[in-house]
Order: sequence, then C-alpha cells, then structure tokens
Amino acid sequence: MVSGKPSNIKLFKTGKNFNFILILMCLTLVFLGKLDLIAVRNIKAFLSDFLAPVTYVLNKPVKEIAGVFEDVKSAGSLREENIRLKSEIRKLKVINSKTSSQELELLELRELLKVLPKQKSQIVTGRAITAPGGIFANTVLINAGKDYGIKIGQPAISSLGLVGYVQNVSLKTSRILLIIDINSMIPIYLTSSNWPAVVQGQSGNLLKIKFLSSKAKPIEGEVVQTSGHGGRLPAGINVGKIVKSFSGKFYVKPTVDFQRLTYVSVVTNKNTQPNYSKTFQGFAPLQKPETSIYLKGLNSRGKRIIESSKD
Repeated sequence: MVSGKPSNIKLFKTGKNFNFILILMCLTLVFLGKLDLIAVRNIKAFLSDFLAPVTYVLNKPVKEIAGVFEDVKSAGSLREENIRLKSEIRKLKVINSKTSSQELELLELRELLKVLPKQKSQIVTGRAITAPGGIFANTVLINAGKDYGIKIGQPAISSLGLVGYVQNVSLKTSRILLIIDINSMIPIYLTSSNWPAVVQGQSGNLLKIKFLSSKAKPIEGEVVQTSGHGGRLPAGINVGKIVKSFSGKFYVKPTVDFQRLTYVSVVTNKNTQPNYSKTFQGFAPLQKPETSIYLKGLNSRGKRIIESSKD
C-alpha cells in the first residue's frame, strides 16, 4: 500500500518554489522600474509612439458610434424644440400684425387730434469732463455749450433716463444740475396709477416724493416718468422706480447711475424759458406816485398849488 505523505511533500515543495519565483519576478520588476536607464526610456518612448496611432485608430470608430447614438438620442428633443419655436414664431407674427395696426390707428388718432409733434427732438451729446458731486451742489460739466445751441433750462438725459437740466452755459461747456441735488424739483407722475407728484433730490441715492395725493397708493417697482407740468421738461422721460424704505415711506430710485456718467445728451429744441406777456405787470417796476393833497396848499411833493385838482 502506497502512503500519501511523499505526494503531499512534493506538492508543498512545488508551491513553495512557485511562490519564490513570483516574489523574485516582482522584485525584479520593481528594481527595473526604479532604474533610470536610457534603454528603458527609449523602449517606453518607442512603445508610446507605436501604440499611439493604434489607439487613435481604435478609438475613432468608438467615438463616431457614440456620436451617432447621441445624435439619435437628441433627435426627438430637437424635433420638439423645433415645433415649439415654430409655434412661438406664429404667435409673434400675430402680435406683430396687431401692433402694426394699433400703431397706424394711434397715428391716425393723433393726426385727428392734432397732437403730433411738429418737430423731432434735436439732441446734442457731450462728454462728462468732471465727476458728479461737489461741496455745495451735485453737478456735472460737459464739453458742449452755446456753440451747439445749448441754453439754460434745457433737459439733460442719458440712455437710462433723466440726468437733470442745464444750469449754466458758456461757449464751450455746460453745467448740468443733477436730479439728485437738493435744489432739483422735477414734476413726475406714477405710470401705473397716473398720479402726479414732484420729486426732490436729497444729495443721495434716493429722491423724495412731494405733493402726492393722499389717495394715491404707490406700488413698489412702479416706473416714474416726467409729467411735463410747468413746461420745463418734456413728458415721458424715465426718472426712476418706486422703492419702499424700512420705515414704510416711498421714495424714487433714479435709473441713472450718476457715478458712472460718461456721455450726457441735451435736448436743444425744447423751449424751456417761459414766454411772459409784455403786458404782464407781475414784475413791473414801481409806479410813480399819483399827485394827492396831504396839507392845504401843498401837494405830495411839497410844492405849493394854487387850485386843488380834486374836490
């Protein structure tokens, strides 16, 4: 009878030798990896150069197939997007046609009411050559003056809204009083409720609302425009929006950023100077006193009279 011990010993020795060979190979590979030999670097570079085209050739079809699958996947969503855009285009065409007809109707009504403007606004644009603000007044100086037809009182605007009005003019420059100045009083109206009021500057970022009816209920975010009352400024120029303070009071925040003013435009064909009648006596000089008798035999000038002019 053959015993099993020699076979077990043989298997143990074989496994031990195999493990030793694996450990030796690992140590050899680690040692070779640590070696900075020129031959090893050249072999690595050769293998990289050789495998790069092969990798590119193999990856290109894979990428193409992935792109095809992506296109097929997005075809459905593109079709839905196309249908939605076509629907929006049809709606915009309908709205455009309605707007055109309403514009023609508005022009016809204006013509019937004789309220069409006789001339278009003539605007002179100058560059701000000083920074806004000052010790006594919030003004800005622009490089356009009388040589461009600018006069005192004409409104100054920017692309965002009302800047102020001309306070002083020289031949080449003009000084604009900003609406944030405490001396600025602008007639406005609330565009949503159409209530008139006046805004006054506070030398800050907000304008104070004055002379607003107690029945008016301002809405936060409501647009405020010039009303044109008094004839100083034309109507319809954006001034700002209604904001509400923590105390519950309403103010107007200007749409213009006065710290970043670069160009200011002046409406030069706006006649802002009031035309007083020649017969207006409100600012007439003092009249000469009429002759009257205060003492017997003397008039008001102290001259003696022979006969009284009045009984």
